[in-house]
Amino acid sequence: MGGRVQNKESVRLTLPGGFGPECLQEEWDVDIHPQESQTLAFWDTFEWGLWFGGHILYSSGGAYHLCAREGGWLGAALCEERAGTRRRFWRDFETGAMRARLERMLGLRGLAPVAEGTFRLRRCDVRNSVGKIVCRLEWSSVSAGKRRDEDLLHSCRVLPLFGYEAETARVVEHLVRRGARTSGDGPVETLLRHVGRVPRKYTLRPVFGLEMDTPAREALGRIVCAILEIAERNVPGIVNDLDTEFLHDYRICLRKARSVLSLVKDVYPAEDTRRMRKILGDLARQTNRLRDLDVYLLARDEYMGLLPPVLRPALEGMFRDFSTEREREVRRTVSKMRAASTRRLLREVAEYFSPETHHEPSPAAGLPVGALVFRRIYKRYLKIRGIAAGIGAETPDEAVHRLRIECKRLRYLMEFFAELFPKEEGAEMLRLLRRLQNRLGEFNDALVQQRSLMNYWEQKRSGSKIALGVGGLVAVLYRRQQQARGLIDEALEGFCGGSTAAAFKHTFKQPVSN
Repeated sequence: MGGRVQNKESVRLTLPGGFGPECLQEEWDVDIHPQESQTLAFWDTFEWGLWFGGHILYSSGGAYHLCAREGGWLGAALCEERAGTRRRFWRDFETGAMRARLERMLGLRGLAPVAEGTFRLRRCDVRNSVGKIVCRLEWSSVSAGKRRDEDLLHSCRVLPLFGYEAETARVVEHLVRRGARTSGDGPVETLLRHVGRVPRKYTLRPVFGLEMDTPAREALGRIVCAILEIAERNVPGIVNDLDTEFLHDYRICLRKARSVLSLVKDVYPAEDTRRMRKILGDLARQTNRLRDLDVYLLARDEYMGLLPPVLRPALEGMFRDFSTEREREVRRTVSKMRAASTRRLLREVAEYFSPETHHEPSPAAGLPVGALVFRRIYKRYLKIRGIAAGIGAETPDEAVHRLRIECKRLRYLMEFFAELFPKEEGAEMLRLLRRLQNRLGEFNDALVQQRSLMNYWEQKRSGSKIALGVGGLVAVLYRRQQQARGLIDEALEGFCGGSTAAAFKHTFKQPVSN
């Protein structure tokens, strides 16, 4: 018998068509085992969270298998789970090992099939002149779907055995002389490309290729077109209700596109700008209630955990109501998004900002975008400092909400044009701004959730048990709101303090033109 397989030093080769293990029989004895065939269905999220997380998930024979990804190849097996039904989210898996690994990579995203391929494998043992196994080979091919008549790739994995590394190297050299290559896409990558599902990074913060002297209208056109393209990519996921993140990102894109038109004024004709902003606002409002319900249902476990066990059953009815309403709201939203009127409005906005579309002159259209935007950023920062100076323990909630809105607008401006200012300084300013925004968001979320729960109770008036549950939850959320209010002061100090103010002034304050 040969030695133990040394997996860490295995070699993967791509092979010419019609190339088989028989070519090794000129110099070695080769034991060729019967061919195995298996159809694998591969799964990932819209964001390719598994692929870019270095993993591959596939199902076959009634089980899910998670393995490491080695380039475009299936790597080491990590865990598996028998499953009679489809798993959609990480929490649908039952085994602790699978759930723990998937939660980090999937988050709120749902799994969807990305490709199916048939893999055929022949295992071979290569023996030397005295009959010792020096290495093992896994000779494989892949075809799309369940077809067997069109191989997309032939490949081979050479697994050396301890003590026979030199002999294994000779086997690899022999295969390379015959046309094998040690580089190239692996079988999974080849299959994905064949079916048009090449993994690509997804981001809500694309790079727009701006320069300081890029004309403002050209800059805004690039930004809006890129953001609308991301919004369009999310529409199929909303229509098919794959997961809640599609709607979340779609709404963010509409909000960002709408915001940039108000934050950098006079770049397009005023009347056209108002019309585009109205269209974007109307499209977002179509989905308001569905997003609210998503937020409540996503927070279900958290809400339950805030109450003592004796009160938790009282809220079950509320979440059943939310779930039932969500089913209706999904149907309504999907109907709206499939409507010709919605598609026409999205197309109208995209065409308006297309580089080929001619527009009437406007005051800021040809100005260099860098100086224009820097002035807007600095002016908005000063406005935030002014509002922050009036924030105290007795400040009405509405003023805190106004501060949150101004911070959001500033963040959008800085994210849109981040490539124009120094990377390190910009990153630190954005970090402090996001920290402040998170604190303000926690405060606002607790406030909005309280009002929503009270509104639900006013509508239902359905019994003392639910009243106890809702009342208990409102009390906890109020306490959370007060705690968040206390943390806002600390975040304000960091963002509005002397060193940050000096950094904003140094980076963004522009000299007054004569």
